[in-house]
Amino acid sequence: MNMKTGIYVPLITPFRENGEIDYRGLADATKFVLAKGVDGIYALGASAEFPLLSVEERKKCLETIVRAADGAEIIVQVGAAATEQSLSLAKHAQTCGVGMISAVAPYYFAYTFEQVKEYFEDVGNATPLPLMVYNAAQSRSYSLAEMESLMRMDKVAAMKYTNYNFFHLERLIAKFPDKKFFVGADEMFLAGQAIGAHGAIGTTYNYAGDSYIRCRELYKEGKVNEALEIVHKVNAMTELLFDSKSPLAMAKYVMRMQGLDILPVSRKPYTPLTEEMQKKIENAYRQYF
Repeated sequence: MNMKTGIYVPLITPFRENGEIDYRGLADATKFVLAKGVDGIYALGASAEFPLLSVEERKKCLETIVRAADGAEIIVQVGAAATEQSLSLAKHAQTCGVGMISAVAPYYFAYTFEQVKEYFEDVGNATPLPLMVYNAAQSRSYSLAEMESLMRMDKVAAMKYTNYNFFHLERLIAKFPDKKFFVGADEMFLAGQAIGAHGAIGTTYNYAGDSYIRCRELYKEGKVNEALEIVHKVNAMTELLFDSKSPLAMAKYVMRMQGLDILPVSRKPYTPLTEEMQKKIENAYRQYF
């Protein structure tokens, strides 16, 4: 696998007030995050509000991102509630020239692990591209033995680990030295560095990618206290994101504050940011950034 390791931005999806996708804004957002120096883009994940997008919208979004990225490395999330939809998205991703596909487990129904594993096998075998398992707690919880079973699959080259049990993550890193592991919880970025994670993918990287890059550099230089100072600042914003009730709208609001011409809105059933929350975001941003 030739994939870089490092900091990948799970790009947001800009919308207009009427809920339509702002494809121009999406192209601009692609260039905006890459200009911060990150290693690549993780397209159409949870930060992109993928469950609220149709299959055709997801395909058009990926095409927009690939054009705007101008050769930058892209991983695209093709997971869906139905295997057939995931296979269609995976095959489309291959035609777009991305370097890797990723997939969250099918959600809502209580599938057995054997059914979920077969789903990953089907998605992995749909294209020659390597597969990153997106281990997201809101979709499914896995035991350590189940995660090990997934990582033994030939087509699985990586895992996006959005979980707080770093004992399990450390065990996976140790047991599968030929696979790549990415921390998916923004607030665990530095902890991931400490246990040998190969990279990170997190919502707040949309507006703070350069801060995380600096944090990584400081940690590698042995300047742990200085790295922690950055963590304290970005985590203060992340804490506010959790409190906002519309976290992706908040991320877009901060990006707008940084000069990106997009609206800070998400699709329903998300609700708009309140004026009170907007003020809190503005005050926190001025304080920490």
